[in-house]
Amino acid sequence: MVELRPLVAGRIVQLGKNFVEGATVRRGETLVVVDPFDYEIEVADKEAAVASSMAQLKEIRSDLRAQRQLLEIALEQVELRRTDLERKRKLRTGDTVSRKVQDDAQIAYNEARQAAEGHQQTCDRLVARTEQMNASLARHRAALKLARRHLGDTRLVAPEDGYLAGVVAAVGQRVGGNDRLARLIVAHRLEVLFQLSRRDFGRLAGSTEPQEGQPLVGSPVSVTWRIGQQSFHYDAVIERLGAEIDAGSGGVSIHARILEPGLQSPLRPGAFIEVGVPGKLYRNVFRLPEAAIHDDRTVYAVNEDRLTAHPVQVLRRVAKDVLVHAGFPPGTKVVVTQFPEIGPGLKVKAR
Repeated sequence: MVELRPLVAGRIVQLGKNFVEGATVRRGETLVVVDPFDYEIEVADKEAAVASSMAQLKEIRSDLRAQRQLLEIALEQVELRRTDLERKRKLRTGDTVSRKVQDDAQIAYNEARQAAEGHQQTCDRLVARTEQMNASLARHRAALKLARRHLGDTRLVAPEDGYLAGVVAAVGQRVGGNDRLARLIVAHRLEVLFQLSRRDFGRLAGSTEPQEGQPLVGSPVSVTWRIGQQSFHYDAVIERLGAEIDAGSGGVSIHARILEPGLQSPLRPGAFIEVGVPGKLYRNVFRLPEAAIHDDRTVYAVNEDRLTAHPVQVLRRVAKDVLVHAGFPPGTKVVVTQFPEIGPGLKVKAR
């Protein structure tokens, strides 16, 4: 069972052709459309924000490339001014140049260094702005992704194949995330709930092969749904046991999943069905009335108008009968009425 709720708030502008009570729907089929106008505007706004961020980032990167080229030129000028200053100092030592020439070279060197430092600071600022714009672009792209998701969520589609129930939506109705529009009964998840008595549960659990996990889980069962003179048959498998033991009857609840019922199947939740659970197969046994067993181990058979005692092994009780292993052949007449004088060799007349 899946509850169908709108993923975004808004006004319903369209309903699917199959969005009616009891309809069969396929996975991916559109059921409800919420007015997408506001969400389309939101997507356009987020796309514009992403485009703006990308343009700014491109501009900053271009400025950074230009500043790095200017920094490279400025560093070359610093090296040239330093070389010139050293030469002027040597010439000044030999009184070849004047003091003013040396001072001018020193000033030119200082100005070149100052210009290079300015370009370096500008490059550092542009690198920081690049990182900021990258973060801003990532934020805008995330917002755009969310906006596109909201736009896609204006269409409510069937998550699985199934049947609709509890349909309450209408065109023009305003809905929110907490409003339930319908319930989807998933076709491949139809389950059968039935109960076994403690005695039957113990008998059936003991008849299965030992395995890890809960007893009976994984065992096949047959399901029959009778409608008048018509019967529908389904295969199912036990998936789990009930969480609690029924306090009134002491029975164990069993949950079995119907295997591939198909969308065209008329079976729906709430139907009363018959469940057949395979038990242990007994071979070469006799089914006798319980009154035919004496002391839980003896059966009296008629042989030439005389009673003979035959030991038997009681395997299982079924209603008022028992299943036994015995040494006599099929067709043997057995005493099914107990009386005080019964015993081996007693002459009787079979009726």
